[in-house]
Amino acid sequence: MTNTDRDSRVSEQEIEALAFRMQWVGPSYERSEEGMLDLAAHLKWRPAATDEWPRAADGSFQGVAGTASAGGTERLRYAYLGADGIVVPVSQVTGDAMAQAEEFRRVSDIAQDALNPASFFGNYSPSQRAADLPAWGTPYMRWRGQYTTIELRAGKSGPEFVSGYTEIWEDDYQSAMVRKPTGFVGAVAGPDRIQHLNFWTASGWDELLKDMTGFLTGLTAELTAFGMSLSLGLYGRIHSEDGTPDSPMLFDVRCSNRLHIGYVGPDAVDAAALGWSRTDPQALLGGGGLEHFEAPWHFDAGGLGVEKAAEAAGLIVETARAAGVREAGDLMLGKEGEYYPAQSRAKYRGPYTIRYPGLRLRTV
Repeated sequence: MTNTDRDSRVSEQEIEALAFRMQWVGPSYERSEEGMLDLAAHLKWRPAATDEWPRAADGSFQGVAGTASAGGTERLRYAYLGADGIVVPVSQVTGDAMAQAEEFRRVSDIAQDALNPASFFGNYSPSQRAADLPAWGTPYMRWRGQYTTIELRAGKSGPEFVSGYTEIWEDDYQSAMVRKPTGFVGAVAGPDRIQHLNFWTASGWDELLKDMTGFLTGLTAELTAFGMSLSLGLYGRIHSEDGTPDSPMLFDVRCSNRLHIGYVGPDAVDAAALGWSRTDPQALLGGGGLEHFEAPWHFDAGGLGVEKAAEAAGLIVETARAAGVREAGDLMLGKEGEYYPAQSRAKYRGPYTIRYPGLRLRTV
């Protein structure tokens, strides 16, 4: 599938066939005509003439083109030798964040029917989050095999499958999270070494503000792509006038197709002056993931592709400090936000466990 200036969405039967065939695609092939013919054979494509195959700048083969047949439809498709495995674009979408998220959701639902629920899901930015991030974020799903992992990720123009080595991906992920924790990672399977990684917390308020902004950027589109919502309680360690320590819940963070932040901390804080509004229950009716939202103060941080991520993160940090949280390490994530027994809108209802290295908060 080459780049054009229009949408190119494939049928359910085509997606199902491609997802199923990805199980036989290896992460690497010889950069030769014979190697590319092997790749086409594993995809069950009828190879096109070699002058239609993708090529690198030096003229060597960069992939293969072939005709795929499924559900009575024949279509010329392309597979590429990527830096992290074999990349096969699924569909091309030219719309906004909502269009991209909805197409990822459609493809991922069909893929899960063909391959079973994904082993992992999350967002895909080990090096950075806020800078140069597309409005629809970087959602991915991965089906983990002993040697090969199939990934569905949001590419620049639409969803794409990738076949990569399981051990290399997991080693790279661990290394990246040690250097710079970002994003979130969820699992539908049992305990594993990805879920049990220890992530560095923020060393100060400036670092927390920057990384929390990155975490929130694109989050609404990513959760829409998964058909999920998040409910996170943030707690703060504060001291009363007599020096007695306490760790009350300060913020109620809800995110699905919109990002909502609630403040439930000490009344001594002038919330209105900081930028909070009194919660209007009527205005929140019908909002996704807002069940039992009882915070007296509210900040609507926007929806798909237009989240006020920096404002939301800044408001959390400034309010936490005003409430008496002395340092960034004393703002914490409630462990209840890591386990979800069910997600009513997701293809696979759950249960899920989710970790949030990009928040840079310790879990209590």
